[in-house]
Amino acid sequence: MFVYMLLCADNSIYTGTARDLEKRMRDHFEKRPAAAAYTRAKGARYLLAAWECESYSGALRAEAAIKRLVRSDKERLIAGEIELTCDRFSSIREENFTRLLGDDPRVASIRAAYPRYGK
Repeated sequence: MFVYMLLCADNSIYTGTARDLEKRMRDHFEKRPAAAAYTRAKGARYLLAAWECESYSGALRAEAAIKRLVRSDKERLIAGEIELTCDRFSSIREENFTRLLGDDPRVASIRAAYPRYGK
């Protein structure tokens, strides 16, 4: 299970969850019907950050916690200045999250297939 953050064409940040990260990114970037209405309307441009987690419910709790953040805190989370831990976000409980860095093969392949559109 994954939680991820995307940069959209209007410079907004979209947060979502996925069971299959690569497939979900294809949905968003190619504006497939399975993509979120938000990213179909705004246009997904770049995968900013992604975390792998142990359970789907954990990913959903993390998504909700991230969506409650103000933009500056979202940017700090993306930059790695804030960690996605239960110490910082009590609603995600004891879930373990592993940040997928740019050299992770999944992230690298997504960023290679979908470089910064419109930048």
